[in-house]
Amino acid sequence: MRLSVTEFLGVELGPGSVVPLNIGSATQLDIVATFEVDKAALEATTEADVGYTCSTTGAISRGTLGPFGLLVLADESLSELTAVYFYISKDIDGSYKTFFCSDERRSSKASSVNKSVYGGTVPVLEGEKFSMRLLVDHWIVESFAQGGRTVISSQIYPTRAIDGAARVFLFNNATGTSVTASLKTWQMDSEHIHQFLLDQM
Repeated sequence: MRLSVTEFLGVELGPGSVVPLNIGSATQLDIVATFEVDKAALEATTEADVGYTCSTTGAISRGTLGPFGLLVLADESLSELTAVYFYISKDIDGSYKTFFCSDERRSSKASSVNKSVYGGTVPVLEGEKFSMRLLVDHWIVESFAQGGRTVISSQIYPTRAIDGAARVFLFNNATGTSVTASLKTWQMDSEHIHQFLLDQM
């Protein structure tokens, strides 16, 4: 069941910015977010990371048009976090591909946990905003891009970003574009999230 809701409209994210979201407890959430990329910057960029893939780079790498998205199950100092994000790879002919990725490499301080970067391309149609929905439940993050065209399931094991220490941040690690984000976050109870996850199997 969705409980309390918090809404953020038109949050401006300049290149290299990280913005904390004051939503209280951040261990069980339903997040719906949209992102708009500066159109002039997108059109002016002639070539940006043609060879980009989620698995070889990750959220820390900075490109002209990404990454941008959300940091969930993060601690206050960002020593532990899971990044879910978009990355735009533009070719010299003006065409571009959009990647949707989940970077788990900083998701846990535990050394015995497998931490990888997952994801791939997602179609973004003409006139659409970049949209994602995240379901966060303590150690599980289900990520849906563009209404479910790409889905990523992550099981992570945070050691610091737990209970009251868990936070959510917006971020834009692009070097050449600003991004405007709007989102709603709902606090969730465990029973609803678990049933939703079972329904997806």
